Amino acid sequence: MLPVAELAAAEAAAAQCELMLVVGTSGVVYPAAGLARATRGRVVVVNPEPTELDDAADAVLQATAATMLPRMLED
Repeated sequence: MLPVAELAAAEAAAAQCELMLVVGTSGVVYPAAGLARATRGRVVVVNPEPTELDDAADAVLQATAATMLPRMLED
């Protein structure tokens, strides 16, 4: 279980974010996995395998975090 205050803060942040990166998860552990479906912003999933959140994503990048995140920060 997530602490109530931290979950509430995460839900508030998800509701206001413009872009949510969902990195390295299968998307099956709730309530955290539900945050990707709760946002009004865009969702990008980064994971080497398909996830339960792929259908909620605006983009799915099938790669490891170690490979993809540095590439995302390149100029």
